[in-house]
Amino acid sequence: MQTIQLHENWQLKERDPRQPLLEDFASPVGWLPARVPGVVHLDLIAAGKIPDPFYGLNELDVQWVGERDWLYRCTFSLTSESLGQEAADLCFDGLDTFATVWLNGQLVLASDNMFVPQRLRARAWLQAGQNELHILFESAWRKGKEIEARYGRRPLWNGDSSRLFVRKAQYHYGWDWGPTLLTAGPWRGVRLEVGDVRISEVDCPVELSPDLKTATLPVRVMVAAANGAAEGLSIKLELIDPSGHSIDSASVPAVATEPAFVAAHTFAVSAPQLWWPNGYGPQPLYRLVVTLVRDGDEFHRCEQRLGLRRLRLLQEPLAGETGTTFLFEVNNTPIFCGGANWIPADSFTPRLSPEHYGRLLRLAAGAHMTMLRVWGGGIYEDDVFYDLCDELGLLVWQDFMFACGMYPAHAEFQASVRAEAEANVRRLRHHPSLALWSGNNEDYSIAASLGAYDAAFDGDFTETRFPARAIYERLLPAVCAELDPARSYWPGSPYGGADPNSQTVGDRHTWDVWHGVVAPYQDYPKYEGRFVSEFGMLSFPAVRTIESYTTPAERHPQSRTVEHHNKAGGGVRRVATYISENIRLPAGLRQQVYATQFVQAEALASAYRGWRRRWGGPGRYAVAGALVWQLDDCWPVSSWAIVDSAMRVKPAYYAVRRELAPVVVGLARAGGEVAVWAVNSTGQTIKAQLELNTWELSGGQVDSQKTALTLMPNQATELGLFKAAGGADPVVGDQVVADHVIGARLLAGDSVIARAALWPEPFKYLDLPDPQIVLAHGGEDLTLRAARPAKGVWLDAGDGVAWSDNFVDLMPGEDYPLTAAGLGERPVHMAWLGQSDAR
Repeated sequence: MQTIQLHENWQLKERDPRQPLLEDFASPVGWLPARVPGVVHLDLIAAGKIPDPFYGLNELDVQWVGERDWLYRCTFSLTSESLGQEAADLCFDGLDTFATVWLNGQLVLASDNMFVPQRLRARAWLQAGQNELHILFESAWRKGKEIEARYGRRPLWNGDSSRLFVRKAQYHYGWDWGPTLLTAGPWRGVRLEVGDVRISEVDCPVELSPDLKTATLPVRVMVAAANGAAEGLSIKLELIDPSGHSIDSASVPAVATEPAFVAAHTFAVSAPQLWWPNGYGPQPLYRLVVTLVRDGDEFHRCEQRLGLRRLRLLQEPLAGETGTTFLFEVNNTPIFCGGANWIPADSFTPRLSPEHYGRLLRLAAGAHMTMLRVWGGGIYEDDVFYDLCDELGLLVWQDFMFACGMYPAHAEFQASVRAEAEANVRRLRHHPSLALWSGNNEDYSIAASLGAYDAAFDGDFTETRFPARAIYERLLPAVCAELDPARSYWPGSPYGGADPNSQTVGDRHTWDVWHGVVAPYQDYPKYEGRFVSEFGMLSFPAVRTIESYTTPAERHPQSRTVEHHNKAGGGVRRVATYISENIRLPAGLRQQVYATQFVQAEALASAYRGWRRRWGGPGRYAVAGALVWQLDDCWPVSSWAIVDSAMRVKPAYYAVRRELAPVVVGLARAGGEVAVWAVNSTGQTIKAQLELNTWELSGGQVDSQKTALTLMPNQATELGLFKAAGGADPVVGDQVVADHVIGARLLAGDSVIARAALWPEPFKYLDLPDPQIVLAHGGEDLTLRAARPAKGVWLDAGDGVAWSDNFVDLMPGEDYPLTAAGLGERPVHMAWLGQSDAR
């Protein structure tokens, strides 16, 4: 089979409604070079027709782009030899969104779902020599409004209500972290596949025995063939182990079925090399190679990479508590799924490179994350995303693309959703990283808030105020059961049965902090769930990122541009609330950046620390996962991301990385005592020594205690209550009044394997003397040392430096070693609480 990529010779122009369509396509006027895959905005930027929407207030000036219709055209040449086959398929991997296609003047396709790849038999319309391909993209804004007018407006959170009727990335309509940029164009690849026979589908669901000693790989291959083309056809199957050695092969005939030919074979693997989540073991990948053969000639070949692992979602009773677990078990090992939510990494996804994906995903893996949730308002991600998750051991919670709305469920809409689900389940099901299919994001929550969700109702959902239950509870689970039966399906996120945001069943979105009651972030442990699939705290991006989208006059915290790049409803007020409740009010932009990022880091650390404490061991895994909202950004913005759009990591990234480390120690006040615990997520028992040192803010040591202890594998261990120096701290109202800092270290031999510090709060009441920090250089090896306790020490040497740790707390007299790859001879700038000249 021959594949001809159709990525060259494209042009685009704005549709002129005054001209008949065919004349508009034929007109020589107004055409611009176009990149495919691509979207209109990118080509308009390249041609200087619109400004960068990410800069300043330019987003407001480019809204007209999404309100217009756009034409694409290209020419391509074919030889007579290329057309010697009986079949030639024109393939579009993604058309965004309302697209009509003509090939050599013939109308061949109409599409209205950007998530459904299109393939059509095109041989009858192709010709030797030059061919013309024309595409009309109609405004998703206008078309959505037309459909909404027909069916009626429906409630939603975020964006314009017409989005609910349009199968397009919902974040394109604007979100509380993203701009409104309604794209159009062939956003994924376009190609011509010429050949009488091809591999159309490969399915190989891996099955491991409960004792993990054997693996069964039932392979099913679908072959599409033109009339008579399957005669004499055989299919060669080969299984290659992670080291590249062929371990088994077979040649099987293609058997005629409807609507294609099918070949089946089962491989058996003894002593399989197991695929593990990040931090729990390696990620070996086998390769399944499928080749079509006739008379000894190989003419179509495809591969899948497979990870051999046993994955289960366990919902079991808890000892002494109500509800059930929501626990992912891999290879018979319970996994605490610490991780993050993933949104599309750009408003214009066609320009995302594999390198960009790689940098972000390696940051996630480097933060000891084990799971990413692909959020339901974005896209089913590019193949490279899932390939990298396979390689890095990042489990994927995959939402279907519905978010924050009361979606319709009329027959035409459901048919489109079915095609979308079938296409993407088929595309992604072979990935070992894929852990769960989930129906939507927060649609049960909005229904419950409107009184439209009756968990006991089991009739015709389309006749209720919550018709999309027909999609989430019938259509999608049916597709998953048919095409990917071994993987769990969950109706939505969050979902807990009768209570969509239950604390004791299913998964939970903890927005009581920031949203809701705007609870203190120190209370995060109170707002636990069996699996917290969203929580977060907003902060500014890096100063250099803010400088990239502002003029010098706008570089202050309350400028129009800075506030425009904060899409959170009430975001400015909430930022001010959390700063004023915790630290002293900052003066300028650098200080504001440090302040918001300080609060974010402390908040996320509080959440992870408290929830991992509840990873209590067999029968007591009360909290089995926490996914921070969010890992990344799609444009430069103040948001909940821990890595900004320029891939500059915020202090929260390092706080999360420390709290998700394989071994951590935690501290909390308990009256006049201090509760201490540790979490050991490794598979080995650890013998360690706990050191507790109490310091005055002035640097004097008040107390020191040492205790030998044992940390059991893969669970939290309560280490007991320790008497605070000087007895109970005095309390005024609900605030502890103290000037003591307690530092904890866990040591295995002479090595420090975990640190923690318990500071008196709120920090705004503390008089913090200069900690007299000394930074010692030794090439890329550095050591920090302080004479007094130092809080939130942030090191910055510009872009291109990879810090092993940052935003650290220092205790007097203790060396804190770290590395800074790429530092060279650059100067290092420091900021800390009380001195925050952050860059």
